[in-house]
Amino acid sequence: MSKLHDHINNLYSNINSPIINLGLDRVGKVKDFINIEPDFAIIMVGGTNGKGSVCAFLETIYSKAGYSVGCFTSPHLFKFNERIRINLEQVDDETIIKSLDLIQSKQKKIELTYFEITTLAAINIFTEKKIDIAILEVGLGGRLDAVNIFEPDISIITSIGMDHQDFLGDTIDEIAHEKSGICRPNKPTVLNFENIPKSMIKELKKINASLSILNVDYSFRTGSKSYDYKSNNISMDKLPVPYLKGNNQLVNLAGCLRTISLLQNKLPFSLAAVHEGIKCARIEGRLQVLSNNPYILADVAHNVDAAINLYNFFRTTKKSGNIYAVFSILESKDIQQVLLPFIDIVDEWFVSEINDSGAQNIGVIISSLKKYNKKVTINKFDTINMAYKNAYKKCDLNDNIIIYGSFFTVSESMDGVKI
Repeated sequence: MSKLHDHINNLYSNINSPIINLGLDRVGKVKDFINIEPDFAIIMVGGTNGKGSVCAFLETIYSKAGYSVGCFTSPHLFKFNERIRINLEQVDDETIIKSLDLIQSKQKKIELTYFEITTLAAINIFTEKKIDIAILEVGLGGRLDAVNIFEPDISIITSIGMDHQDFLGDTIDEIAHEKSGICRPNKPTVLNFENIPKSMIKELKKINASLSILNVDYSFRTGSKSYDYKSNNISMDKLPVPYLKGNNQLVNLAGCLRTISLLQNKLPFSLAAVHEGIKCARIEGRLQVLSNNPYILADVAHNVDAAINLYNFFRTTKKSGNIYAVFSILESKDIQQVLLPFIDIVDEWFVSEINDSGAQNIGVIISSLKKYNKKVTINKFDTINMAYKNAYKKCDLNDNIIIYGSFFTVSESMDGVKI
């Protein structure tokens, strides 16, 4: 294990604050102690699903345009460095450790969460490296999330769906209120989804946010080999179809193009940079095809909308053989809704508990599967990695494996993936 891995483990084990403790006062005070004052443009990315992909598109397009680009996302799949990137490269261990140590030394008696400390560390690194633009992914919600102590030049909300209800509320309107908190008066806000709650529009108009709405102010159309973007301020025709898979990525790209067009006076870009950025954008664990023979598809889907999106993609790309699912999930997620799209098509389930304190109990996973199908075939293992390896052993070249349920499920499975 790396020195940073050990450092992060020590940090995590020594924090007295709850894992999630939403609020801006504490983290704002420590920010002021350190005097972190970004002098770069900031794009804030919020939403239930699609945030990571939107960040990937923006990161590559601006990097190809010649800017120094910082990107802060979460969580990571394999190692912490994935969360903090500059110019498409993960920041090195020593730089991250130095920044984490600085934040902790300035905390005084203020208790911060793991995410709050790492957020401050990331922005401190970006400030020291004198980047041109930072792309900040909201961790949870928006209004009270740590990234929201910084002032965005533009905010983009990718979607609104049911997730994290314990913290954000039990209704779409309540969740929309929390997501809207990253938007600013008289600043552009991109709402990159359909069926926007009326309460959200009302709230954002009340603060005089400058709204851009999908299929109202901008739109797209696509063929097998090209992508056309139209808006009331700029159009881009015959763009490449994204490498990132799924119809949702076509929507994500439209929101990114709207975002960069609204910032073009401050951050000009070339059409060539857009072309290259679209072609080069990558993000692991999102409709990621790990093998074609057998067909192995991995996705971090852990809420109902993401599970439906995964199902829609899988049913159009799967092979004709057996379907095996490697599955596990966190206790805080709606397991019934995440299982439901696949319950009638999976031939065998390979399950285990995630190696995390928030893991769903294996008994609950099994009983949830049996609730829908008492004759379902379930194979239980001590680790996700063993679940994957045994699913792979059963496969013929014409069979399928779906890996989903959480970031942990995908990362632990991919440790053993044979490609």
